[in-house]
Amino acid sequence: MANLLGRVLNFPKRPSPILGTNFQPRNAQADAELRVALLGELFEELARKERDRPDSLRVRMACFTAKELLDELTVLYRRALSETRGGNDHG
Repeated sequence: MANLLGRVLNFPKRPSPILGTNFQPRNAQADAELRVALLGELFEELARKERDRPDSLRVRMACFTAKELLDELTVLYRRALSETRGGNDHG
């Protein structure tokens, strides 16, 4: 079985864009970053709530995997934006 976690790129943590946000439309990247932060916090909240249930391993693992995929998607999205703008930061 392939090690999928070995392919996930860690990205430096940024302050949550949710705090102090007025949720008014901005640019596409800011809107996408906000939605990523919202989904990430929802996965973390669900995993936290399921922690004390004895039969919750499947839900917690799904949350963990979804959060890792979301983090990887964020990296890929930022890389695509960089390449579109003419940069090659991760080449």
